[in-house]
Amino acid sequence: MRTLRWVVPALLGLSLFSTQTAWGRIKLATLPVRERVEIQLDNGAATLVEEERIVPLLKSTPQAGNNQIDFSWSNTQIDKDSIQFRPIGIREDEKFRPIKAADGREEVSVINVAYPPGENALVWEVYAAEACAVKVRVSYLISNLSRTFSYRAVADKAETKLSLVNYILLTNYSGEDFGNAGVWAGFGPRFLKPVDQQQDIRMRLHTFDTVPIQKTFTFDWYTHGALSPEKPLASRVLMHYQLHNDKQHGLGAFPLQAGKVRIFIQDGRGGEAFLGEDWAKLTPLEDKLRLSLGEARDVVCTRIIAENRRNNVRGNLFDQEVVIKYEVENFKDQPVTLDIVEQINALARQYGADPHGDAQWEIGGKTAKEFKFDYEKGRTLPKLSVSLPARPKDKDQKVEKKTFEFHLTIKNLW
Repeated sequence: MRTLRWVVPALLGLSLFSTQTAWGRIKLATLPVRERVEIQLDNGAATLVEEERIVPLLKSTPQAGNNQIDFSWSNTQIDKDSIQFRPIGIREDEKFRPIKAADGREEVSVINVAYPPGENALVWEVYAAEACAVKVRVSYLISNLSRTFSYRAVADKAETKLSLVNYILLTNYSGEDFGNAGVWAGFGPRFLKPVDQQQDIRMRLHTFDTVPIQKTFTFDWYTHGALSPEKPLASRVLMHYQLHNDKQHGLGAFPLQAGKVRIFIQDGRGGEAFLGEDWAKLTPLEDKLRLSLGEARDVVCTRIIAENRRNNVRGNLFDQEVVIKYEVENFKDQPVTLDIVEQINALARQYGADPHGDAQWEIGGKTAKEFKFDYEKGRTLPKLSVSLPARPKDKDQKVEKKTFEFHLTIKNLW
């Protein structure tokens, strides 16, 4: 059932309100049908609805006053302060022409808006130079007409590229039926869909057919801690697909909105296997999106504090020198790159003192030359990347355990 209601003066044999009788409102005519509805979903907090209707107006005179148009709603959460009313055209024959101005005044214009106390309603006072049918545009913000985004990602068997399908789900619990409406997310295509009350409408926004991916393996001790009491020096190694939201990497059409991603992989026999789900973050253009694939069972990393000493500087000021040893094994049939994240502030608090902000530190001479350093997340969250060879082809041959050291000095602690 519709809960938005307009009352307008009819053209045949019905009198107008005068300005003085606005609060003794009489319901003169039923709601004009919507000629067009647009629903804009680019704001997650409130949805913009814009509708066009054809409203009959009578000529404004000193005796009869101006037209009074009553707009009211119930069981619908419309932001009263957001409602706008704009006359945009006058009907001539079967077409609408722009509203003209004469003697400094437009043929049709809104003179005033009044808010009846204690009601979900407002009344527009509209001047008309002559009796006419006018096309008007009304826009407002409405709640409980919301959208969510989701994705379906299918990686090829070699895990070098994937297809990514982006969906939008429109959920209408606003209390209002909109009928056929244009739906736009603020980017991508415009859809024409019937939008009825208590309905979910799923639409495909875009398909990215060939998106290069990089499969990463990440070890982060201070985020995940010890793997188990039996393995107190090992921690989880997490897998991700990393995508770049730019044209060069098959994306870059628009910012990728936050939403659930269901991830599959081709099984090589024409089917797909489900890998898992992750929540994608909002990914602007030129930014990276990481999709979690869970824990790697065939890449193992152990972290050992090999050296830990305090070097006094003066008074109670000191430097903390630490050597961290990583023992890594790759049981996969292909080489991988392991990304080791060290949280320098947490390291300082555990073995030295609170750095009182971001720790100052420098790399020591014992650091493995195989490490490639990345400071994308900041100086105190370095990423140490190291390449690991595939396991031996001979299954009876033992996997080689690789050892790498990270030598650093945390400066000016107290």
